[in-house]
Amino acid sequence: MRNNVCGIRQIKQAYILEKAEQYKAVMAFSLRTGGCSGGPYKSLNFSTSSGDSETHIHKNLEILSDQLNISSSSIISCHQEHGDNILIFDHFPKVTMRGDAIIALEPGMYPSVKTADCLPILIIDPITKISAAIHAGWRGTVLRITRKVLITMTTKLGCKLENLLIALGPAVGVCCYEVDQTVIKPLLSSMPWAEKFAVQVKTDSQKLLKKAKIDLASINRHELVESGILPENIYLLNMCTSCHEDKFFSYRRDGEFSGRSIAITGFRSLIEKKSV
Repeated sequence: MRNNVCGIRQIKQAYILEKAEQYKAVMAFSLRTGGCSGGPYKSLNFSTSSGDSETHIHKNLEILSDQLNISSSSIISCHQEHGDNILIFDHFPKVTMRGDAIIALEPGMYPSVKTADCLPILIIDPITKISAAIHAGWRGTVLRITRKVLITMTTKLGCKLENLLIALGPAVGVCCYEVDQTVIKPLLSSMPWAEKFAVQVKTDSQKLLKKAKIDLASINRHELVESGILPENIYLLNMCTSCHEDKFFSYRRDGEFSGRSIAITGFRSLIEKKSV
C-alpha cells in the first residue's frame, strides 16, 4: 500500500501532521536542530541518558513547546524499557513511570516518547479526545505493542478503529537496519508475515535467514492495517534517522552518545494558545 505522506510539514523544530490541527490536536516529531545541547547530542536533545544535563533538556523542551504552542509542563513522558507496558492517565502523574506507551484521556495532556532509531507512533481519536504515543523498537514490535495499544483503546476506552488518526515518525530505515538472528528469530516467531518486510542479506546452506535488513515502519504499519485502521488515516514520515544526520539522532550511527528526539501528541485544552 502507498505511504500517506501528504499533510506532514516541517516547522522550525519539528515535523507536524497538519490534519491534527483540524481537531485542535498536536502530532509532532522533533528535529535535532535549534536547541542548546552541545557535543555529540547537539542540539535539540531530550534525554540525559547520553550525559546531557537536566538544564539543557528543560530548555529544549521549552523551545519545542513554544514552537508547538503548548506548555512544557503538560508533556507526559515515561522511563522507556523496550517492552510493552501501557500507561493510562486521566491526570498528570506525580512521578515518571516505566513503560513504552502512554495514553492520555483528557485534552491538555500530551503523551510523548523519545527515540534515536526506534519508531515513534502517535495516535489521536477526534471523537473521544484520547491520545497515545508509542515507542516501538524491535523488541516492542516483537511484543506487538502497537496492536496492544489499539486493543486497549477500543476495548477499555471506547475508541473506534475507524476514527483513529495515526502518524508514524522517523526511524532507522530498511536501508540501514541490518540485524541478525537475535532479532530475526523472535520477530518471525511473533509475526511470521514480517518476513516480507525483511531484505535478505545472508543465508546459510539450508536457506535460513541469518542476516537481514528490516523495515520497522512497514511492519508496524501492516500491524495497524491488519488491526482495522483505515489506510488513509495512517501517515508515515518515511525518513531514515541513520541516513539524515542533519535532521535526526541515531544510536546506530552515533553510538551510546547519541541524543534523543521526542514525539508528542495530544489535544489542546481551551486555555492553551492557538495552534501553529
